[in-house]
Order: sequence, then structure tokens, then C-alpha cells
Amino acid sequence: MRHVLFTALLTGLFSSTAFAQQGQINGVITDVSGGVVPGVTVTAVEQATGLSRETLTSANGLYTFPSLRPATYEIRAVVSGFRSVRRTGIELLANQNLSLNLSLELGELSETVSVAGNAVQVDITSATISEVIDHARIVELPLNGRDATKLTTLVAGTVIASVSTETGKTIPGALRLSSNGSEALSVSFRLDGTSNTDLYEHENLTFPFPEALQEFSIQTSNYSAAQGNSSGAVINAVTRSGTNNFHGGAFGYVRNKAFNSRNYFAAAPDALDRRQYGGFLGGPVKVPGYNGTNRTFFFVGWQGTLLKNTTATTTVFAPTNDQRNGNFATCGAPCSAPIRDPLTGQPFPGNQIPVARFDPASVKLMSYFPQVAGTGQRNVSRASAMDFNQVVLKVDHQLNNNDQLSGRYFIDHFDNAAIITPGDLLSYRTGSPESRVRSQSGVYSWKRSMTATLLNETHVGFQRMHAGRVAPPTPSMQELGVRLPLYPTTPNIQLIEVTGFFAIGADAPSNFVRNGVEWN
Repeated sequence: MRHVLFTALLTGLFSSTAFAQQGQINGVITDVSGGVVPGVTVTAVEQATGLSRETLTSANGLYTFPSLRPATYEIRAVVSGFRSVRRTGIELLANQNLSLNLSLELGELSETVSVAGNAVQVDITSATISEVIDHARIVELPLNGRDATKLTTLVAGTVIASVSTETGKTIPGALRLSSNGSEALSVSFRLDGTSNTDLYEHENLTFPFPEALQEFSIQTSNYSAAQGNSSGAVINAVTRSGTNNFHGGAFGYVRNKAFNSRNYFAAAPDALDRRQYGGFLGGPVKVPGYNGTNRTFFFVGWQGTLLKNTTATTTVFAPTNDQRNGNFATCGAPCSAPIRDPLTGQPFPGNQIPVARFDPASVKLMSYFPQVAGTGQRNVSRASAMDFNQVVLKVDHQLNNNDQLSGRYFIDHFDNAAIITPGDLLSYRTGSPESRVRSQSGVYSWKRSMTATLLNETHVGFQRMHAGRVAPPTPSMQELGVRLPLYPTTPNIQLIEVTGFFAIGADAPSNFVRNGVEWN
């Protein structure tokens, strides 16, 4: 079975969701008397990278810098007849519309008035209700599983409706959120301005690990129509970028029996063994013959997760050695009812069925079961093993004063081992198939300042999810001697059940592919 979903979104530049993870700085420049000053050259400089943009104030003294990356900026204002003004430490958050008004004093152009400190973080230009979870909170607050998406519950009115345990169609751990009572399928997830929503399950695709995220915003009400796609909240995450200084780190986390406390009512600590480790590095690109300071930057990171556990024990009644020989009188309560001959309707004498009357497919199936005595009761426990790997790579480059390029690629690969005990087909049941899921996304953008007051951004984003289930080495229907048209030769058992005794089987092999493309 193969499901292919494809979506292509083509929207106008000014209604583009490409700007979803960007911010904006605007304001009015006046003189000391309050009169507006037109024709002022205003420059916005990223303090960490040196990347800059310029614009001119209009006839009414207004200036604006749309589509700025969330970062800390320095704003400079220069015009003949006035002292230059330099405002540093301006922190711009994701999806923020920041107002910053400046006042110029008469004087020589060579004289500079410097002001340090952040602007007032109050959005007076829109009615959007939102909150930004900054990098400090992402990496410092305790997170079960280190899934930063769960921090969305820090915003009032946002609750987790469900956490996916699906392993065959998507990567487990995806969330469905409800915002202010909205339906759980009404939340839109975005990463670096492109969709990060699973088109099949309508829940989030995996976000990068905490150290690879700069911040994310949650808009819960009155957000711009440019966001689109949802009637609930809009969640926009931003990956980290390199700066003029190298920064990096490594981490490792372990949780297992040696550290787990025992449940008061349990005989022993749980068997969970969880290990997470990885590292990240960002900075300017420096290779022999090229120094990317103030021009070219990179960020790369990787996280691996190994998760092993023992699932809940299930009690089954397997065919006993006596039953394999046709004797159904010695297995206790399960054999108390008389067994009748389907041909005559009469009870078999002494609940003894002639072996010659056994169905060949049943005899073949029993060969995959362990031999047991007594009543046949067995406690079957199963071990699960999951392997997650995330890699994120981002490059930013300034071609010249007018052109900036950026590209980001993210992959999350998940392997789920088949849950089956070799030689014991009774351990194979729902949730058992081997699965492999690979989620990939990328964003590539080109910002070009056409004039001092005209900016164009070309933005291409994609997402791809390829999920597949593979049956473990179980017998096929043909090997059992069962004539069924569905997967006759594929090693796969979907369901064989003897009510009150045992049930085996799991989902059939399949592929689920989803592709999404955005161009703005």
C-alpha cells in the first residue's frame, strides 16, 4: 500500500508565508523639535555577523526594514546637517514588528550620538496575541525527551491534545495541540518560514534538537492572513545561524536502570534505557584562501537517540504438548468444555481429536510456537528498540551590500526494530513490524535590495516524509498452506486469533510518502 500526497503552494510576495519566521523594524525619525526628517540613510546591522541592510526615510520620516532575521541589531541613522545616531542592542524576535523611533540633533555629521539598550518590546502596530520562547528557555528548561515543541504549553491557552506513538507512518512523538479550545488539527507548524506540518497526520514534523533552535514564536489569535492554513495557533521555529565567533558544544544524556527509581508497587525498576548524544558548531567559513568573517557563516549539528524498553507483559494460552497430540483433556479450565466434531456434531470421546483431522495450516503454524506443558499459560514480554538521528546544516552568505543568500537542510531518520522474539511467533502482535521513517526539509532564500526602499525575497521550501513498514521474518500465507490472495508470498501475518487463547499478527508492509513544495 502506497500513499502519495503532494502539495504545491504559489502565493504572492506580499502575502508570503516565507516571512513567517522573520521580523520587522520600523519607526519615525524626527529632529529635536518633533519635525520629521526625510531622506535619512538608515542602516540595520546584525551585531553578531556584520550583515547589513540600508533604507531611506520617506517624506513623512518613516523607515522600515521588513524580513529581518531574529537577531540583535544596531541601527544607524545618517543625514547631512545632523549628528549621526547609533542605537545598539536592539533585540528582534521571531514574528515581531518592532517600532524604534529616533531623534536627530543638529551638528556635524562626524559627531555620533550612541545609545545602548534594547527598545521597548511592545508591538503597537498589530493586534496579534503571541509569545516568543527564546533560546535560553529552550535549552535550560527541563524537557522530557528534549522535544522543544512541548514548550508551546508555556503559552496561555495552549495544551497538548495527543502525543503520537505511531512508528509506521510517522516519527513517534509528534504533537497535536489545541489553542484556546480550537480543534487539535487546526494548528500550523512552520520551520524557518516553510511548512513543518505532516500532510498525512496533520501534526508537527520533528523540529531540530534544542541546541539547534534559536527561538520560536506561538501566535494564538489575530495573526496576519499571511500565515494562513489554520484557524488555531501558528508556531514558527527558527534554526540557529553561524556568527563571526565560533561557538559549539557537545552533550550526552543517559537514563537507565542504574538511575531509574523503582515504582513503589513494582518489583524492580523499569527497563527503560534512553541515550541521547550529539554536538553542534557554528561560525564564519574559513578555509585556505578565504575568510568568511562578516560574509559567510555556517551552523551544523547532530543528535542521536537510542531508546530501548520492555513493553507490557501479555498473558496467552499456547497449544500444549498434549494438545499438539490431540489430547484436549489435560489443560485445565480452558479444556473444560466438550469439543464437538464439526462433521457429526457429537463430542469427541474424552476430548481427544485424531491428529489426522488437524488442519495442515494449523499444524504448520504451531511449529513456530514454543512447546509448553500444563495449561499452556505463558507470559510474553517483548523488547523494543528505536534509533533516531537528526542532522541540521545551515549556510548564510552575503554576496554584496544588496544580496543575501541563505540555505538550510534538516533530516530526521528513524529506525524501529521489529518487536518479535526469535523462535516465538506468539510475541508478534500489533505494533510489531520493522519500520523506517525519514523526514527531510529544506529552505533556500535570496534577499535582494532593489533600491533603498524596495526589497525582494525569493523563497523556496520543501518537505518530504517517506515512511515504510517491513514485516519481520515471519512465515507467509503460502508457507502456512493458506490460500489467500493478499500478500500470498510476503512474510507477513496480519491477524490469526483463537479467542481466549492467543492472537498474533500486525500491520501489513506499506509505504507512506508525502511531498510538499512552497515557492514565494
